Amino acid sequence: MPSVKKITFTPSLFFKYSTCPHWIWHDYFGDPTKKGEVPALYEKLLEQGVLHEEEYVKNLTFTEVEEVDSEKAFNITLDLMSKGVDLIYQGVIQYSVDGVVYRGRPDLLEKQRRSSKFGDYHYVPIDIKSSKDIKPEQWMQLVLYAKILDELQGVFPETVAIINRDHERIPFIIESKHREKTFARIGDILDVIKGVKPPLKLTSTCKNSPWYNQCVSDAEQANDIALLYRLDSRALSALREAGIKTISDAANMRITELPKIPYASPSTLERIKLQAQSLIDKQLKWMVVPELPDTSLKIYFDIEGDPLLEIQYLWGFWITGDSEGKYAKVGDVRKFDDGKYYVYFLAEQLEDESIMWKKFLQWLELLPNDDLTVFHYHHYEVDQCRALEKNYGGSDALHIFMQHFVDLSPVVIQSVIFPLYFYSIKDIAKSPFLNFKWRHAKAGGAQSIFWYEQWLETHDRKILSDIIDYNEDDVRATEHLYHWFVTNTPAVSPYKINL
Repeated sequence: MPSVKKITFTPSLFFKYSTCPHWIWHDYFGDPTKKGEVPALYEKLLEQGVLHEEEYVKNLTFTEVEEVDSEKAFNITLDLMSKGVDLIYQGVIQYSVDGVVYRGRPDLLEKQRRSSKFGDYHYVPIDIKSSKDIKPEQWMQLVLYAKILDELQGVFPETVAIINRDHERIPFIIESKHREKTFARIGDILDVIKGVKPPLKLTSTCKNSPWYNQCVSDAEQANDIALLYRLDSRALSALREAGIKTISDAANMRITELPKIPYASPSTLERIKLQAQSLIDKQLKWMVVPELPDTSLKIYFDIEGDPLLEIQYLWGFWITGDSEGKYAKVGDVRKFDDGKYYVYFLAEQLEDESIMWKKFLQWLELLPNDDLTVFHYHHYEVDQCRALEKNYGGSDALHIFMQHFVDLSPVVIQSVIFPLYFYSIKDIAKSPFLNFKWRHAKAGGAQSIFWYEQWLETHDRKILSDIIDYNEDDVRATEHLYHWFVTNTPAVSPYKINL
């Protein structure tokens, strides 16, 4: 493996590392022909950030560094700083040490009063972000800028800031813990760039890397325990140290003979062992016979939300057991010949969320107080019902509705082990055991967010239809999972684990 002679450390590495450390490793040492596409949502967020930035700075008075070449742009920026320019836009700052060039391009460099090498002033970095609050990779970026500025001006700016999506200035005080975490992360990233391949590990965030398929392939070729679902990274390391490195090792491990494994109780290790056996023989492992309610009215519920815009833009419900359509009088409705129908509430614009919520509350007034079950997958629906109630107010009907919630995600976890690497509703429903198909090849939560942000820009109703189709497929998949349990659960479970 060739070594990297010249290293340039830029803030984008923080995002890549937090998404998947192997993203960086493969960028430097991987086969470029095996690199996939950067997720559309990531590209969209970059574009969105640029537009937000342009919108904010158009009302500012600043001196812009337009030079593209980094070295030339750095010299221009340094000259502007030495002249004491009040506000520098898109300046380049950098310094070199131990063969590494630390380089950044803060959106703004703001002149403030405090003596430095330049005179009776110094500069503070400010970044313009399209998020509401500051995220870890963002403050790490600001800490890096502060460190570079310390080298250039002899003053470490301890209070930095972002301009959020609402054009609010959010100050951030850099404490010693922030420096320590940032410098530790920089060290980890530099190790990767120098050729130290991170230990194999698969998490849901890895799916956002263009190298995700290669990461899975690497783990599969090594038959590595990184393929085991819900194995804490600290437990993963401890198991490797104990000699449990492959799926075969895990399938045959003698749990009572292992040293204490952190973040993995004996019952967790029993499950991991079954998971490994399941991956080997491609068979289900039933642990518990689930008891699911069978009410006359069944509602399958799924929400689409955008965490960056902080909006829940689509609430969808697949309804069975109401052939007369008594509960299809509020909201948008799609009816089907089998007596089932899909009700949804949509915020076509960001300001419509409260209107959507009120219509949803009106719809709840139509529903019965009993003989009803509301199935969903994972806790997102519960969380958002509570959050929007806090924001816009609730009702007795809402509280009754939520009392009928049944989360199928813990039912899956407690009942059956699938030979899968992940247990999202899509991973399970698309598996050979359920064979459910979404209409859109790229269907997924991130794709829905991408579509929604496209819709906000273009107002193309075809895009809006794609979003609604995707949500409808999600709630249909939830029903499909419920019926799969009803028709496939064995009378007795052969494996007993006290989870």
